[in-house]
Amino acid sequence: MKPPRSYLVNGALACGVLHFALDLSRSGRTAVDWLVLGLVTLAVVWNLFQLSRRLYAAGGRRELWHLLRTLIFWVSGILGAFGPHTPGGGAWQQGLGWLLLGVAVVDSVALYRVERAGGVLAHR
Repeated sequence: MKPPRSYLVNGALACGVLHFALDLSRSGRTAVDWLVLGLVTLAVVWNLFQLSRRLYAAGGRRELWHLLRTLIFWVSGILGAFGPHTPGGGAWQQGLGWLLLGVAVVDSVALYRVERAGGVLAHR
């Protein structure tokens, strides 16, 4: 019997593929590049939607908020660590971004444990 899949892991893998697709097509994007970027973006959104359905079915709004909080940490951390910085405050903004990325990793592991242990994967 095939083990149940984790939409959190699938979404993270799709985000990695999206990053590499964006990096490879940086010099110029053709129609094929836009098609690949669109399909991978749809895969990310699909996995997040399915994960949110499972979490809501298993734990209600509390678990759904856990997913949203994790996404906020990831986006804020990436923008803080790698985004544009003001001329006078770049060091603290980058440090705060790395701190938020660390919190996002810890929160993602906790979310994965909730998905695996909370009976969420039983709701297929």
